[in-house]
Amino acid sequence: MIILDVTLKHVYGFDDFHINFSYPRKLSTSLLGDETLKGRDRFRYKKAVILMGTNATGKTSLGRALLTIFRSVREANEAVLRDLASGNAAAEFQVDFVNEGYTLQRLSGTVEHENVDIHYFSADIAETDSYEMTAAKLRDRTEEVNGSFKRLRKMVGAPAYRFAYPEIEKSLKVSGIDQKELLKTLRAVIGTLDPTLTDISIARDLKDSFVIRRRGEEIIIQEGKLLNRDLLSSGTAEGIDVAIFLASMLSHKNCFYYCDEHFSYIESDIEKRIFGLMVERLEGDSQLIFTTHNTDMLNLNLPKHTFAFMKKEIDAGKYIVSVTFASDILKRNTDSIKCAMENDIFDSLPDDTLLDSLEVETDD
Repeated sequence: MIILDVTLKHVYGFDDFHINFSYPRKLSTSLLGDETLKGRDRFRYKKAVILMGTNATGKTSLGRALLTIFRSVREANEAVLRDLASGNAAAEFQVDFVNEGYTLQRLSGTVEHENVDIHYFSADIAETDSYEMTAAKLRDRTEEVNGSFKRLRKMVGAPAYRFAYPEIEKSLKVSGIDQKELLKTLRAVIGTLDPTLTDISIARDLKDSFVIRRRGEEIIIQEGKLLNRDLLSSGTAEGIDVAIFLASMLSHKNCFYYCDEHFSYIESDIEKRIFGLMVERLEGDSQLIFTTHNTDMLNLNLPKHTFAFMKKEIDAGKYIVSVTFASDILKRNTDSIKCAMENDIFDSLPDDTLLDSLEVETDD
């Protein structure tokens, strides 16, 4: 599954938000490979997006909103969407996506208190179509759905997605992941973060569980949850979540992934290396959104449209969140994204002037 366009209004702190994941021109070379829908060379989409921004700009909230929308379809339950509404204004959303095959789909809706109003559109993607050309052909099929989420799910198909936790997802489900591959990934990631943790095995008596042994201690990972987290450092515990997420990318194709700041306690070079492994696992028509505060990620040799910067401003009492892709501003191959960010070319650095009031005044 891939996402092409998202609009959110009065949803999780987004009063007016829009982000687009298509791009206009074919790249001559890219470490991401072919960033197009398989079999549709002109239908271009950003396969991996590194999303940066200061605290409270909405990186996690964007993931929560997308999860809520697609979960309502997967579970055929419109009540899930009521979580989008907050405050007095009605929540509005619109998402353009491709789930399977050559069909562009659009799901839009308004949520106000207990009322949920959904509209569904679709269009066939012709062999020479771009996203923009297909979007212009979208046909309203709301009457066919006729208020039934079961019919909507049948028309859309089961959305294939995986979101990181804990802020977005409460747990990382390990069902559907090959256990041998997960064991291999756990050993590699956890052993890198803590060389004393190399004795990891599949639990014999517990379903979907693993045991880490160290000096007579047993640390249990059961159904994606670390039961005795206090026995590990923050970075190692975080590494378990990362390993499960990474292993899932080997077990699923044509999937949308959202990894939200899972490397707060992990060394910068390890974060870059694991991100590279995630990109290698983006098979088929898959997509990865990866949020981070690590500016070293800006040195990765990736297309400039991979890097996006979020900013939140207050305008006439509204919270406006905007997104700037590096490719919107930097046009030359030699332009440094990290240098541009440090010089606030993307207008995304925090305003720290309020901290001036805390400085100690000195006598002249």
